[in-house]
Amino acid sequence: MTESSQRRTETGPTDEVHLLDCTLRDGGYYNDWDYSPAVVHRYVRAIAAARVPIAELGFRTAETGRYLGPTAYTTDRYLSSLDLPDTVSYGVMLNAKELVSATDPCALVDSLFAKRELSPVGLVRIASNFNELTRLEPAIERLRDLGYEIGVNLMQIASRADDEIEEFGALSTRWNASVAYFADSFGGMQPTDIRRVVGVLRTAFAGPIGCHTHDNMSLAFANSLAAIDAGATYVDATILGMGRGPGNARTEYLAFELNRRGVADLDVGPLLPVVTGDFTTMQRQFGWGSNVYYFLSAANGIHPTYVQEMTKDGRYTVDEIVTAVGQLTDGSGASYSQERMEAAATHIGLDAADGSDDVSGWCEGRDVLIVGPGPTGVERRDDIESFIRDVAPLVIALNAMPPVDRSLVDAYAICHPVRALIDAEIIATLDRPVFMPRSITARLDPPGPAVEFRDYGLTIAPDTFEAAPTTCRVPRIGSFPYALAFAYAGGARRVLLTGFDGFDHGDPRQDEMEETFRLFAQLDHQIPVVALTKTTYNIEHASLYAL
Repeated sequence: MTESSQRRTETGPTDEVHLLDCTLRDGGYYNDWDYSPAVVHRYVRAIAAARVPIAELGFRTAETGRYLGPTAYTTDRYLSSLDLPDTVSYGVMLNAKELVSATDPCALVDSLFAKRELSPVGLVRIASNFNELTRLEPAIERLRDLGYEIGVNLMQIASRADDEIEEFGALSTRWNASVAYFADSFGGMQPTDIRRVVGVLRTAFAGPIGCHTHDNMSLAFANSLAAIDAGATYVDATILGMGRGPGNARTEYLAFELNRRGVADLDVGPLLPVVTGDFTTMQRQFGWGSNVYYFLSAANGIHPTYVQEMTKDGRYTVDEIVTAVGQLTDGSGASYSQERMEAAATHIGLDAADGSDDVSGWCEGRDVLIVGPGPTGVERRDDIESFIRDVAPLVIALNAMPPVDRSLVDAYAICHPVRALIDAEIIATLDRPVFMPRSITARLDPPGPAVEFRDYGLTIAPDTFEAAPTTCRVPRIGSFPYALAFAYAGGARRVLLTGFDGFDHGDPRQDEMEETFRLFAQLDHQIPVVALTKTTYNIEHASLYAL
């Protein structure tokens, strides 16, 4: 800690506010803590020039099961290579989960930390859930013996009652914590909530209080200021808000405001080159920032990692993200689980059941054209429509808004619960058969009495493609595998595709589609699947213009 920070720790709160920048730590959720040496070099010098007093440079973890960059470990050896300016105090963060699950927490601490005088690190913060707090004492005592300042960071504060916040304060007092931090982990708190937490915490802890905010509802900056107004003297921030989920309060904004209020001596100017250069480039690449998904997740107490993972993973559509957020409002989303995310996004909301309509013979011996939404389907719309008029295939549109004239469509494939609800008004106007599982049809209000619904059943079954006369089992929810299934069950001669461009190599959506084609090709009675416009899929190619 800086000299002024040390004085404040010894004498209690003052009017001075300490800005702690944790960009390299919190931002690492987007790049696996693998910043380039050049970026780190420019960052630490900008922080020092801006007179930011404390920089938390990363986690310190014992995890070795996968590749993580240097600021996941933030070892003393790595820090010694950075030529760190001595005008800044440096910190690292430990996850309480590692400490409380260790057979010997003190031995784990000794494996990660040297004595304070041998390390560039002065402050060790421990990020803890409430149920982990009481088991932290041995590790905290060991860190104190080694000479480190200790900050305890209680996560998910919004779900804690007043008596639990008081208990956290009492423990922080017992441990002589240098600062008691709380985190609005889900970004759903309002300034009034922040002020309440600071007030309750103050009843049990007389030392410095810190606040770490998230920007799910675009309130990170306002909540940080509310914490300061209520008496907090430490606030976290990151360059351009780079951090887990939508990110955090922005260092450059808080630096300006703290200066304006006269509670800190900071210089925003040196930060601007890294804001507009390195971190703007990374924001374009990784896409952190508030959006409607994060807003909804915060409003419903859902861990922001669900949204972060789904939005950066190209497999998930808008419908699937909304489905997942809606499903996780039952309380199951307070902690992150990849399996729970995939189930919520793709399986839940669709009742697996056989259909009541037999589609046998629906397209017997006919070519079926499935018109997709890809760029070539839009660019070549006129030519595709001419092809339909000349060749007269049966045309299946995916969802309710086809990329060709509606008069040319013979049937619609709609099977995603959320997408169906969003498009309900349009569905009610469709004048061609709509293939849709009845569990979805029943949710439409009104369901569109004039619409001819075909109840073709659908079940999601990984690594499976089956197409029976009344139902199908496909590997993933989606209108394309559903349409492919009832075209097969209906007796199609061939399946033709337009507007199925494909995705870049390595894009998970490409892999998912390739899996669908692979499983379809394994059916007992094989029928050709032929792309008539440009595609990257490993299927038969032909030309729209040669047929």
